Amino acid sequence: MKKILYMLLAVLLLASLGSAAFADEYQEVFEENGFTLKYTDEFRKDNLKGTFTPYPSGMIDDGLYYATFNYLAMSDEELNIIMNKDMEEITEADLALIRSKQGSLAVVYAIDYAKISEENLAIQESIADTVTEIGTAGDIVFYRYNLENAEDTLAYLAGIAPAYQEEYRTLQAAFNEVLKNAEYYTPVIKAEELVGTVISFETTDLDGNSVRSEDIFSGHEVTMVNLWATWCHNCIGEMTELGEMAERLAEKNVAVVGICTDADDELEACKEILKEHNVNYLNLMPVEDLDELLMWDGALPTSYFFGSDGSLLCLGFRGAPTTMEPYEKIIDGLLGGETVEMEEPDMPHVAANNEGVYRVIVSDSDGDMVKGATIQFCSDTICMMGKTDENGVAAFEMEEGQIYTVHVLKVPAGYEKTTKEFQTSDTFCDVYVALEKAD
Repeated sequence: MKKILYMLLAVLLLASLGSAAFADEYQEVFEENGFTLKYTDEFRKDNLKGTFTPYPSGMIDDGLYYATFNYLAMSDEELNIIMNKDMEEITEADLALIRSKQGSLAVVYAIDYAKISEENLAIQESIADTVTEIGTAGDIVFYRYNLENAEDTLAYLAGIAPAYQEEYRTLQAAFNEVLKNAEYYTPVIKAEELVGTVISFETTDLDGNSVRSEDIFSGHEVTMVNLWATWCHNCIGEMTELGEMAERLAEKNVAVVGICTDADDELEACKEILKEHNVNYLNLMPVEDLDELLMWDGALPTSYFFGSDGSLLCLGFRGAPTTMEPYEKIIDGLLGGETVEMEEPDMPHVAANNEGVYRVIVSDSDGDMVKGATIQFCSDTICMMGKTDENGVAAFEMEEGQIYTVHVLKVPAGYEKTTKEFQTSDTFCDVYVALEKAD
């Protein structure tokens, strides 16, 4: 169970260390959260002693959206002293200083009552007296958390200088007015716009033979395209069963096609893995601009399903299921002309480990491990920070028995920042994070 709403009670740390304050614009659009804000003069950078940082997360679970608006009791100049350091020069003391100055000014979340699960609905009902309704859009209701006199808020204020206390309270009151005057609408989930779109690409197979997507798709009623990489053990773990499934489904005029996303650098390793797992279905070299074509976020494995005309039939399936049943259920539904509502595995980016710690493993789209990424690792009541080592690993000694949330706060030069939120399972596990390289 994802502890989504209870998580909002925690004091959230600075979400985007690279942004000292929001731009000098009076209007800011949060389309993936479903609202547009018109800020008042109190939020102008030249009027602030501290910093104000919005952090929209978008949809974090079926029917649940949230955004946090953070306040840092530090001036731009003080923050920039830290942020202008090279990645390797940022110390734990620097992170601890930021942590001590960081407070949550506001939390805004929305519930789509047509999609929310019974479990999450029960949680919402249990906290109803701690929130205020601020807007609606169809079946979606927007709420603000009542943080003014919350225990965490009072503790935070007690630890910062009086001038910052005053500004925090001024901004909190002003922000509540901003929310009253906001425009609320149905959040935009951009990937959904791709469903029904014809996708076309050209590449080669692993032996260098030219391949066009039109030729692949036209010969089958449904084609499943599975994205994987040599470093992704979840991908490799499902290969044997995928090969067996491909053989079974051939009788239904269904094909499975793999794309080895790191084959440009690991071609022989790709071939060896396929041979080792007796995979006989077609596998391809990386496809140029695949992330743009499919709005692929780098999660592996991810599988897409196409019709004979190359149209995308449903949203991508992220993660490796424990059996082939979810894949076959989707395919049978598509063959029957059904509209498939994608159901992802509970923890598509997580794999159990026997290390006695939680590990966050960061790599890039080429499969190279990323050293020096700053990771935030939070329970419902406390957050820890760490940096990935030369193997791309940041380890956290936290107790089992609950779900932790993970954010990437800062990335080394040459990589794109990700605002995605990741979650652990409730036992020791590895959380895999893929970063995109900067243009």
